[in-house]
Amino acid sequence: MENTAKISINSSTKNLMEVRNFIEVNAKKYLSDSNIINQIILSVDEACTNIIKHTYKFDENHTIEIENLISKNQFIVKISYNGDEFDPNKRSIPDMKEYFAKYKVGGLGIPLMKKFMDKIDYLHTINNFNELTMVKYI
Repeated sequence: MENTAKISINSSTKNLMEVRNFIEVNAKKYLSDSNIINQIILSVDEACTNIIKHTYKFDENHTIEIENLISKNQFIVKISYNGDEFDPNKRSIPDMKEYFAKYKVGGLGIPLMKKFMDKIDYLHTINNFNELTMVKYI
């Protein structure tokens, strides 16, 4: 990897602005398309929100680490945390007609991540360590 930056936050939605700013600053160093930058920011925000909400159930006593790596043609974001296994690749994309017909709210974070990022990898180890890696080709 050529360049790397890392932050660690407590698992609170109050810290999502820090995450968004971290991704934006790093993305602007390598990308000029604001739409692509915003897609990456939204994807990382959604992933962290899901961890805070579903894994940690809004308990602020946990930590999420976000690492940004730049490879030759890849903008990579690794999100590391401890908790139960949840592989976003095993979630199906909802039928949008049904979704809107039932006036559902929420549940679109993973479909957005899959749409905006070129690759999503997930690793879960026996000691409940999780690493979500999202890649955008640049």
